[in-house]
Order: sequence, then structure tokens, then C-alpha cells
Amino acid sequence: MKKTKNRKFPGVFLPGRMVRTMKLMTLLLVLQTFQVTAKGYSQENITLKMKNVTFAEVVKEIERQSKVTFLYNHDYVRELDRLNPDYSNLNLQEVLDHILTGTNLEYKLIDNTVVITAKQGQDQFEQEIQTIKGKVVDVQGHTLPGVTVVIKGTNLGVATDMDGRFSIQVPRGKAVVLVCTFVGMRKKEVNYVEGKELTIVMEEEAAEMDEVIVTGYFQKSKESFTGSEVTINTEELKKVGALNMIQALNAFDPSIRLNESLTQGSNPNVIPDITIRGENGFDLRANADDATTNPNAPLYILDGVEVSAERIYDMDLNRVESTTILKDASATALYGSRGANGVIVITTIRPKAGQIRINLNANYNVSIPDLRDYNLMNAAEKLEYERRAGVYTDPVYSEQVRLEELYNSRLEEVKRGVDTYWLSQPLTTSLNQRYSLNFEGGDQYFRYGVDLRYDTDKGVMKKSGRDRLGINLTFNYNIGSSFFIRNDLSVDNVKAKNSPYNEFSLYANQNPYDRIYDENGEFVEKLSSGDWNPLVSANLPKRNTSTYTSVQDNFNIDWRIIPALRLQGRFSYTRQFDRRDLFKSPESLDYSTETDPKKKGSYYLVNSRSDRFDGNLTLAYNKTIDKHMLNVGVGSNIMQSETEGESFTGVGFINPDMIFIGAANAFQENTSPQGTYDKSRLVGFFTNVNYGYGNRYFLDFSFRSDGSSKFGRNSRFAPFWSLGVAWNVHNESFWHAHEKNALKLRASVGSTGTTNFSSTQALTTYLYDFSREYNGNFGVSLAGYGNSSLKWQTTLSYNVGVDFTFLHGLVVFNGDFYIKNTRSLLLPVTVAPSTGFIDYVENIGKLRNTGVEARLRFNLIQDAVKDLRWNVTLSAFHNRSKITQLSNQLETINQYANDDRANQGTVVYRQFEAGRSQTALMVVRSGGIDPATGNEIYIKRNGEMTFEYNHNDKIECGDMKPKIEGNVNTNLNWKGFNLYMLFKYQYGGKIYNATLASKVEGVNPLKNADKRVLYDRWKEPGDHAKFRRIDDTSAPYQTTRLVFDNNLLALQSVSLSYELPRKISQKMYMERVKLLLSSTDLFRLSSVKQERGTSYPFARTFSIGLNVTF
Repeated sequence: MKKTKNRKFPGVFLPGRMVRTMKLMTLLLVLQTFQVTAKGYSQENITLKMKNVTFAEVVKEIERQSKVTFLYNHDYVRELDRLNPDYSNLNLQEVLDHILTGTNLEYKLIDNTVVITAKQGQDQFEQEIQTIKGKVVDVQGHTLPGVTVVIKGTNLGVATDMDGRFSIQVPRGKAVVLVCTFVGMRKKEVNYVEGKELTIVMEEEAAEMDEVIVTGYFQKSKESFTGSEVTINTEELKKVGALNMIQALNAFDPSIRLNESLTQGSNPNVIPDITIRGENGFDLRANADDATTNPNAPLYILDGVEVSAERIYDMDLNRVESTTILKDASATALYGSRGANGVIVITTIRPKAGQIRINLNANYNVSIPDLRDYNLMNAAEKLEYERRAGVYTDPVYSEQVRLEELYNSRLEEVKRGVDTYWLSQPLTTSLNQRYSLNFEGGDQYFRYGVDLRYDTDKGVMKKSGRDRLGINLTFNYNIGSSFFIRNDLSVDNVKAKNSPYNEFSLYANQNPYDRIYDENGEFVEKLSSGDWNPLVSANLPKRNTSTYTSVQDNFNIDWRIIPALRLQGRFSYTRQFDRRDLFKSPESLDYSTETDPKKKGSYYLVNSRSDRFDGNLTLAYNKTIDKHMLNVGVGSNIMQSETEGESFTGVGFINPDMIFIGAANAFQENTSPQGTYDKSRLVGFFTNVNYGYGNRYFLDFSFRSDGSSKFGRNSRFAPFWSLGVAWNVHNESFWHAHEKNALKLRASVGSTGTTNFSSTQALTTYLYDFSREYNGNFGVSLAGYGNSSLKWQTTLSYNVGVDFTFLHGLVVFNGDFYIKNTRSLLLPVTVAPSTGFIDYVENIGKLRNTGVEARLRFNLIQDAVKDLRWNVTLSAFHNRSKITQLSNQLETINQYANDDRANQGTVVYRQFEAGRSQTALMVVRSGGIDPATGNEIYIKRNGEMTFEYNHNDKIECGDMKPKIEGNVNTNLNWKGFNLYMLFKYQYGGKIYNATLASKVEGVNPLKNADKRVLYDRWKEPGDHAKFRRIDDTSAPYQTTRLVFDNNLLALQSVSLSYELPRKISQKMYMERVKLLLSSTDLFRLSSVKQERGTSYPFARTFSIGLNVTF
């Protein structure tokens, strides 16, 4: 039996006879509706009492009293210029019959439109009527059903069918303008050319990326915006080829600094750490390479709701529609106490109307360990280094004999060809796959979207990775043309697996003359260095995972009360479950000396739950009268975050394969279950006023008052504000340049804050002390001393900027200069130990950041005829910080940094002094290596040479932050091909070379090291060497000798894509087919030769992606 495919619901088939019957019934219903409608209109009573009026005036009055519209040729009614209608309670047909009696005119009622023509036969009448046909599509060519198409100035109109097509009849010879309207789309007017079938393209209101700035609360015109921002669309984002959202942002704005971790490398379970326009507070973290603990991290807003850096890191790039980076006070003041570190606003893609549409994104990538910076000794070199370092020399004869035998046995191994490449043992080439599937459809009243996502992000260390699984449901309801409801429900599950092979440095330290396996093929448990073979533990049953499941629902309402007045509300609820599992097998070599099986093996388990409420309500008024433009917005928001968790460690696992906390024998000795609880609230009230005159002069004022539970009762609320001005010079009458040239000047000042700190810092907290018992009652001990007078940390920012387009749009320049003064800086203050605790938080400390950022884009080729476009963009960023006030706690940190042990480490600890940068590099000057002794010469502050190190001789030898850094990217488009290349550079910074301090000097000769330890160290008197004598195994003091210029040029990303012509795609029954090839970190030129990725290596990634739309 023949079947017909249902167009509205693809995949559903109905019998042909049923389809024909349904079509016939639909036609009859439509015709009946037209008859009823026409009859209804003709029966409406009309009263006319007019004298000496024209036909047009009569028509206007009839239209006022009825629901009809007239269409006629003005030449036909010229004779009807002096009419005296006097009718009471007549229907429309009777009125028209009276008026047209005695004339050569007749009328017909089509739907709700009266068409007046000259009298003629039916065939002639049809010749006077023309039928306009066409279809309506979006910018991607997708058909749009339900679009209202009307004749301008009339009520004559139709709606497009499920294929986006329409047909409408109008009198021939009349100039016709069609007006198309659709919820969520910009209104489109089209002039009809007789005899031509139309294809009308409508654009989404939200897609006007070059015209609108999305701030998260209000949308602002780019022309009137006085702040500093960068907007990125989804296509630009995908070109970068980044594996996550946070890494991708660094490519678009030079002021976003991605703090590369020299220890964690490409670890997929470490969230990249970024800052915007420098650091507004002191970063006292011991491990400053994870965004989750960064006090200077920006605020992330996803669809109007604050989310964590981890949520952004794990989100699907294919769901992102636009990203806006807000930087100065004028741009961020609406976020008040949360805006000082910058705000990143992300908007996800909204469902589009039309037939059900399927979008599939598939990506496959290969990650290869990047070991280019490792230069370790081979077996022969390592043995020779040990000999020269005196490993096999001892004054005791018996010991000397033993050492010689050991040396000879190792030498025999080397001669046999033993040269184990330990670096490869924990590594693998990882193969990853990412899938994103989207279903969307609907009409102008209801739209839906379903997003499914699955990806595996396996790391280059074996058995490490991050798996993501998610679903997102979006429903848009449009009630009429002024009230809209949207609901987003997302469920995400992320599982992070850490490698059982532990840190990569374990393998870099192993001696190449040691075998991994014995003659029986079993692991050699203990190596010649005395260390356990790390591969033994790596291959035991083990679990080291972190998992979270997040459920978030965002509910939005949008009521356009009148065209100029808009009310919006958002409410979000997030529930997240986190779990941490760390199991160590009882067969681990760590328990080799433990005799009690009830103490072997351990399981550390952490469970936590968090709830977050976030709601805001805004009312915006926008009105333009003549040359005056006024936008006024008011709003409020509330937030509450609550987290509760517990943790404990169980020991005693008899069966190593029973990785289950219930299999533990007992709690770990001297421990008990631990619990955490945290709750914080924030409420804010804000307003924004934006005024413009003549599209030339703009004034923007924002004010916000925030209240937070994180502060003491004496400072619960704090005000934040901004004032910005802008001047569109190109709109002045004296500007006579090309229309593509433009000049805009901006300036702003304002106060914002930050709340990236503990919620209990203002509270005095206690813990029960079960060791203190009296008469059945237990005492408490002071856990933390609160400060009820704690004030808000605020940043006063100044910004001036210029946006300049010149040479007919060939060159586009954006530049900003800023000053950021952070005051009432929250820092720990040292108190006397007799108080029972070490420090408490106080407002002591001030910091200033000054910087310049610039972006220069050259649109070298813009040839629409040849479909060829090529642009090159250069960006640069310079920032310097200066401490203006310190607390005594920072003085304590300085004292630790001057400790001898600290001064012999591989990390130069920050020293904080008023008047200096917080990233200043403070070390003692070096006079190099003495050729006679092989010892280092130190230079005192007074210039004298000495062999004695003194930390008081430290000087500032530079800054760890570069003087200038930025990106260079080029983008070439030609006939569906797109080539994108991104280069990163930095210049002028200083770095203390940790590799030289630990792998060339300060080397434990029992472990492997850099080749320079053998070839470049001092060996005998007269040697002019870079490094100390070869038999000195002590760690070097931190001096200028190991400080280097940190200059860099790297090809960070390359991508090549091709999109098939639409005609070819449609022949394949697809709307769009796009293929993408990309790679990251292809080359890197650095002035510093040091090991990178010491705990987890870096990686190079090669990807192939496919995007298909059905």
C-alpha cells in the first residue's frame, strides 16, 4: 500500500487515502471559515452621517467601524470626491451598494479585505488580481512555518504553511510591500516585483551579535555601550579547536591570561586558571594552578545565572551561541560585589522554529604526549655522571670494594644494551570521541530543543580521563506576541579518573640502566636506587575518581507589557551531588613493613551535596523620541548556596579486589568521620540608566546595593556604582569619511567588588572538644575568630578606550587603558599564639593594577563576488601591579620566603613589599661559577663578591609576568573553505628555571636527570662552566644565575574546515555538511629550556570533526 510521509512529523507515515481525506476536509473547513468570516463582516451594522467628503474619507470611517480593509486603485475613485453618505445601521454590503450605485465600479470581499475594481466579467476580474507566491526561510535556509505575511497598510494577510510557503492575492498594478512578522525574528519588509516568486530571509533578534551587547541582565546597543567588552559568536569559538570553553577564551582577548601550569600540563581533571586584567587580590595559594581555588577568577554567567568554573569547563561548546567578556566597571557594575575580576556572560542556542531539525556534531581526536622539553640522560651517560659525582668513591676500603662491584655490574648491564625509557611507561596515545546531538522544531508559539551529549576526554597518562554525559531540554512558549516563557532543564554527569601511575616525575627520576622486568617477566619490585618500582603499584587494583551529577532548572518569563516596557524574570535551582573515592590496595608496597592485615589497604570517601537558588527580576524601559534615546532598567536578585558533606577513611581490606567501603575493617587510627557545612546568601538591588542624544553622545549610570551573609553585621550592605560616557564621532556632521569608517571614544569610572572567600570569615566558630569532659558535659575549642566589622573588598576602576575603523573598513582598532585600585583588601592578620589561633581576616592591604590592551584587525580581502575573505588580527596586553599597603601576615610570609630552605627550593616564593609588584622576582645577584673551585660567587647589595649566601642581599631582577603578551591570528575564507591559525606570544617576563635547580644542580645522583648535569657542570679547575662542580649535590641558592627571560612564540591552534555547497547537501538529503580538521600546540619556541608537565605531561591534539544538519 502506498504511504505518504507526514511533513509535520517526519518518520510518521499515514495511508494515502487518509491523507487525501484529511486534505479535503481541511480545504472545506478553510472555505467554510472564509464564508462565515465574510458573512460576519457583511452583517456588521454601519452608520455614516457625512457631508461633502471624499471616497477615501468614507473608507476610513468604514474601516474604523468594521474589521475590513480596503484595496483599490486611486484612479478608479477620483470621480467619487464629493459624497454625502447618510446611512443608519446598514450592513457592509448595503453601504457599498449605495455608494457604488451609478458608478463603473464593483467590489469583492476576499477574507477581510474589500477589493474595488472596474466593472468587468469574472475572467477580466481575475486578470485584475495577481497572486503573490513565495517562501520564508531563516539565515541558514531553514523554512519557517507560521510566519505572518501581510500587505503593508492593510489587514490582508496569510500565514506560511509547514513548508514555509505562502500565497496571497492583491490587485494588479498596485505597489505592494509585504510585511513578515514572527516571534523571535526581526520584522522584515519586502517590495514585491510583479511576476517574481519571493524568497524572504528573516533574521533572529538574538543573532544581532554586532549590534547588541548581552550583559546578563539587560541587552544594550553596541552603539550606546560605554564599557569595555569583547563578543564572540559560536562559529569563531569553534575555529580555535580548543578542547574546552576556558581554553578557547584566551584566543579572543589579550587581557585574558591563561596561567599555564608547568606541573599539571594537559591533565584533563585540572581546570585551567585564568584572570582578566591582572590580579585584584593577593594569591596566597600554595598550589596556584586550579581555577576552583583562584581568588582572582572571573565571574561566569550562563543564561543569566551564576555558575562555577567547573560547569563552564565541562559544558558542550556546540551549545554556545555567544560569549561576552565584560571588563571595566561600566560593563560589570550591575554585578556589584561579584564583578571586580571581570564577568564572562555565555548564552546558549535557542531552539528554532520549523520542521523538526537534527544537528549532529561528531569529533574524534588523538592526543600525543609532548616530551620535547625533556632531555634526560641515557644509561651510559647516567652511569658516567654517577662516577664523576663520586657515587662510587668511599674512604672506607670495604665500602669502596662494594661500590666498585656495583659500578661494574651496572656497567655490564649498559654494555648488554639495557637502556630503559621510563618516560613511556605511564603514557599512552589517547583516542577520544565527542558527540553532540540536537533536535529542535516548533512554530511561532511553541518551540522545543533536546540536546544530548557524550564525550570521553582520555588523558595521555594511562587510565586517566574525564567522561561527560548530559541532556538538556528546552521549551519556549509564546503566549500571543508579548508574553514568553522558557524553561531549560539540564542533567550532567561528569566522572574524573586520575591515573593510577601517580605523578609523571616518578618515571623521569628512574635510572635507565634499571630493568622493569626480571628474567621471569615479573616486575622488579625494588630498583637500584632503593625506590620501589612505581609500575608495581600502578598495576594493582586501585580507584582514584571524582564524580559529580548536576541537575539544573532555569525558568524564564519575558513580558513585553508595551513596546517600550519589558519585564523579565529568571529563577534557577541547581542540585549537585559530588563524590570522591580513593582506594589503595592492601598489596601496595606502602604496606610492605605492616604485619597486621587489618591495617593494610585504605579507602578515603567523600560525599557532598549542594543546593543553589538564584533568582532575578528586571524591568526595562526603552524609548526613542526624536534625537533622544532613553533606557532605564531596575531589578533585584537573590542567591543562596548551601553545601553539606562528610568524609572518612576506612582501613583493613582483606581482598584487594573488593573495592567497597563496606569491606573496611575500621576507621583509620586516630581519625573519625568528618563533616562540613557551608551556607551563604546574597541579595542585590540595582538600576541602570542609559541616555543618548543624536546617536552621538551617551551617558550610562549604574548603581547596585548588595547584602551578603559573608560579612559582619556592621557592614552587611555595600554600594557599587559606575559612570560611563561615549562619543560616536563618526555621527557628527563634520565627519565626511567613508560610511565604513567609524570612531568611538569611551571613558568610565566605577566601584565593584569580589566575594571569592570563605562564608564564615566574619563568624567566630567553635568545635566540640571530646577530650574535655566534666560531669557528662563536653567543652568546646575556638576554631576561628570572626570579625563582625569586616568590610567589603572593593576595586575602584578607571577606563578610557577608543574604537576606530578606518581605510574604508580595512583596519579596525580597539584600545583601552585602565587603572584598578583594590582597597579594603581581605587578608589574614597574625595574632599572638596565646589567643588559641594563628590569624583572622581583616581589611588590610591595597593593590593597584595599571594596564593597556589593544586589538588591531586587518580586513585584507573582502571580495563577495569571488567569495574570498581574509583577515589578520594582532592583540597585545600589558599589565603591572603594585602593592600600596601590607598586613603583618604578609610580613610573616616574607620571613618564610627568606628562610634558607625556601631559598634553596625550585620555586621562588613571592615576597610582598609596598611599592613592588606582587609578582616581582626577588633573588640574590650572582657572579657566576668560580673557575678555580666550581662554587658560585654571590654579589652583595654593596657590590662586593662573596662565597657566603645572605638573603638580605636579594634584589628585584624582574617580574614573573611578561611586559607584553598577546595573540596573532589569521582567518581565510574561500568558497566554503576556512583556514584559521592562532599564534601566541609573550615577551619581557622573567622565570626561575626549576629544571636547572633540580635536574642540573641539586640533583640526587641516585636518580636520573637532565643531560646538562653531565656536560655543562664544572669538573676541574680552570673550567668555565655555567653550573657548579659536578660532585656538589646540594640544592643551589636562588640567584640571578638561574633566572632567564621568559619569551615565547607558539602556534597554539590550526584549523581547516570545509562546508559543502547547499545544493550538494540537499541532494544528500541534508541541509548542511561541514568537515573540520584541527590541531593544537604544533610548535613552540621558548627562550627557556626547562621541563614542562612534571606531574602530568603536556600533549598535542589532532582532531577531525563533522557537523551535519538534517
